[in-house]
Amino acid sequence: SVKPDVLIVESTYGTHIHEKREDRENRFTQTVSDIVLRGGRCLIPVFALGRAQELLLILDEYWSAHPELHDVPIYYASSLAKKCMAVYQTFINSMNERIRKQIAVNNPFVFK
Repeated sequence: SVKPDVLIVESTYGTHIHEKREDRENRFTQTVSDIVLRGGRCLIPVFALGRAQELLLILDEYWSAHPELHDVPIYYASSLAKKCMAVYQTFINSMNERIRKQIAVNNPFVFK
């Protein structure tokens, strides 16, 4: 067995109590929706690639369920994120069940 003398771990949010994911996503989508429906534009800086794809999927799903938003485009401006999309599409079988089912209907990684 291993008995380390020192253990170093990352703990950026180690003391933070997170709200429920569903609540956080609802607040996010409602805020973005409110902004664009009143004619505004929303710029969301995202530095982590996986997080960028996650937010795009959340917005895409929300847009699909709200016809009043269908004419509002979602843009992402990152050549690296675009390259990442190709990797995600290559490994669809490694995704969760919801994504695998959705791919049969439409590709969740092809954004409009």
